[in-house]
Amino acid sequence: MMTGQTVSKINPDWLRTAFTQKLVSALGAEAIKFVGGAVRDTLLGRTVTDIDAATIHKPEETMRRLQKAGLKAIPTGLQHGTVTAVDGDGNTLEITTLRLDVTTDGRHAEVAFTESWLEDAKRRDFTFNALYASPDGTVFDPFGGQGDLKAGRVLFIGNAEDRIEEDALRIMRFFRFLALYGAGEPDQKGLQACGDGRHMLRTLSVERIRAELLKLLGAETPVPTLTLMQEQGIWGAFGIEAVDIEGLGRFLCSEAQMREGQKREAQIAQGQAPIVRLYILLQKAFSAKALADWLKLSRKESVLLKSLEKVLALPVPSSATACRALLYKHGVAAATVAAIQAGAKEGALLLKTVGNWQVPSFPLQGRDMLAAGFAAGPEMGQMLKAVEATWIESDFSLSKDQLLATIDR
Repeated sequence: MMTGQTVSKINPDWLRTAFTQKLVSALGAEAIKFVGGAVRDTLLGRTVTDIDAATIHKPEETMRRLQKAGLKAIPTGLQHGTVTAVDGDGNTLEITTLRLDVTTDGRHAEVAFTESWLEDAKRRDFTFNALYASPDGTVFDPFGGQGDLKAGRVLFIGNAEDRIEEDALRIMRFFRFLALYGAGEPDQKGLQACGDGRHMLRTLSVERIRAELLKLLGAETPVPTLTLMQEQGIWGAFGIEAVDIEGLGRFLCSEAQMREGQKREAQIAQGQAPIVRLYILLQKAFSAKALADWLKLSRKESVLLKSLEKVLALPVPSSATACRALLYKHGVAAATVAAIQAGAKEGALLLKTVGNWQVPSFPLQGRDMLAAGFAAGPEMGQMLKAVEATWIESDFSLSKDQLLATIDR
């Protein structure tokens, strides 16, 4: 399994930037390699969004060298050897000292620093995540990760049970990488180890679970992986019994069909897609609020969930006026989801409204009412809500003056 041989070279743009070259110069070309996702995605021809590096230098020496080169050095995690380099343009890159795990408890590790690239590679999770690129682009691949990457094999380094005992998050990472990079039948030993170790998931923080789950749901076709998780009892380990994988599959199928039908509006914003899929997947197990609370979602994400909960409980509007009202009340994202959920025929009018109608702003504000002689206070807020309802019923046609005229003095 271990080849210890370099088998290829890469020549990506990110390896030749002024920032990267400055880092190499500061630390020394023989003392730094770029590792993990940037190398993996470069080999696949995918967009690289995050670059990490490893070095033989101890963290204090890394900081000294970076500062000497005029770069800002932030001690992100000195205990684990991580320093973040920042240049004057705001570019950032994490650099971690080569290390090996001395003790682990499934969540945290006590590490020791080393100068061995192989020892550093041994502690990583999957073969294609233990790919290192020298500053000249030469790839160090100690576990045959390139072959696994090309074949879509997600393989643990060494014994899968041992890797999971070291860090239970690797269970979620196994499924995430299956969804994003897997092809064909999954590695059965790894899959079994994830199922056997699922009880360890309860030790993980919600933040770590959320990050992995949303990345998984961002995959183009997450349903097969979600099904594998169900078969291995992963959802049950979180106390979740009702997982609507079939419902999510139907939604994704409808979305794809509508896009193929050249309905460009049938496109959920990339940043919102994982949250939308999360709600459709788990709506039978959680209310919007309960789901947001469990995963400690941001306020923006929580608002989106609540909008989805409301709009998906409504009948699909059959008139243009009703479509505009729904779009105004619940937003573009929720309206788009409702149209996709309804399907190409029933959701066509709503989807057309999403694409062709510009949502207007309510023309009446509190300052307008004050200027018109109304007293400030809770009653004014109630009046504004009532007037806004009238405006919506008018199909957004009434002007500010017309709306003021509707208020009984």
